[in-house]
Amino acid sequence: MQTPFHLLQLHDGALPWRQAVCAAIGVAIPTAIAVWLHQPYGLLFGAVGGLYASLLDFGGTLRHRLITQLAGLLLVVASAVAGYWLGPHHHILFLTLAVLSFGIGWIDGSGIAVETILRFSALILLVYAFTPALPPHGLPYFGLGLTIGLLAVWLDSLIFPRALPSVHEGLRHAGRWIAAGHNAGWLHATGFCVAVTGGLLLALWLGYQRPAWVAAVILFVTRPDGPDSLRRLFLTVFGTLVGAGLAWVISHYAHDPTILLACVISLAFLRPIALAKNQWAQSATMTTLILVLFDLTLGEAGHAESLVLFHERVVDTLVGSAVAFLCMLVFNPQARRHFWARLRNTPTT
Repeated sequence: MQTPFHLLQLHDGALPWRQAVCAAIGVAIPTAIAVWLHQPYGLLFGAVGGLYASLLDFGGTLRHRLITQLAGLLLVVASAVAGYWLGPHHHILFLTLAVLSFGIGWIDGSGIAVETILRFSALILLVYAFTPALPPHGLPYFGLGLTIGLLAVWLDSLIFPRALPSVHEGLRHAGRWIAAGHNAGWLHATGFCVAVTGGLLLALWLGYQRPAWVAAVILFVTRPDGPDSLRRLFLTVFGTLVGAGLAWVISHYAHDPTILLACVISLAFLRPIALAKNQWAQSATMTTLILVLFDLTLGEAGHAESLVLFHERVVDTLVGSAVAFLCMLVFNPQARRHFWARLRNTPTT
């Protein structure tokens, strides 16, 4: 069997230093304010809001960047409201998720911007459906983080203006592509729908506290390209294991909130750079960032609970990856051929 470890090699090329600086600024200011005002959940919400502009920054002119982020924000907020409302009504929630995931699978491959926005919307739908009521006093910090993140993007575009490339996978390009009849087909859409809803059902049946984490893996690794999906799956699992281990080390040896806050800001800075180097590096960075952020939010009283999160994150990732892998083999002939060819050590085309 051919091992996939060659996929872990870091890539060469220019690094997105400006995007990294914008991400760090977007996280540093709201989290510092939350710490100063002794608002632990404000710290969590502020960091998430600050990360938003970085996660949905796909280049181009300021107008294209802000339109993408505004459209994403509207869909994310709508999904959060729908998730909060549908949470107690599981039958309607699963129907909504099935329709949404089938639609995401159908238009898969139309452009990174629209694909990322829709996947985040599905994830937020589940987060708000299965998470206990979040403290409302944290919401202003989300708005603060979002505002600072967008201001950082605006300043970046003002200082370093960018021309729009001749082919830019923004929302307008995706709309034209979809209107022209290009889609991933019903087989991929069906497999994507079965994987997402099936993974969520399995997580609920097993009694997991955060079933959205299982669905998140499936949402972000499953693609129409079979070999690419298998590659994403392996890199995501490897990166998550690395990130969970690194987060455990940080949480075990660093209890000073100032040190943990510095780690969160540093990880936010490294996230775009890690993505440029390899997908597993981004998975490791994001996993570490999320878990350290929870540790910082929970404080010393919740330190034991934060350690439990590390175990849950690893288990949820493995379960979600197993569901995604099985659905790839069933619904994606290209992935099936690629996997068996690798298993038999035969070359693939």
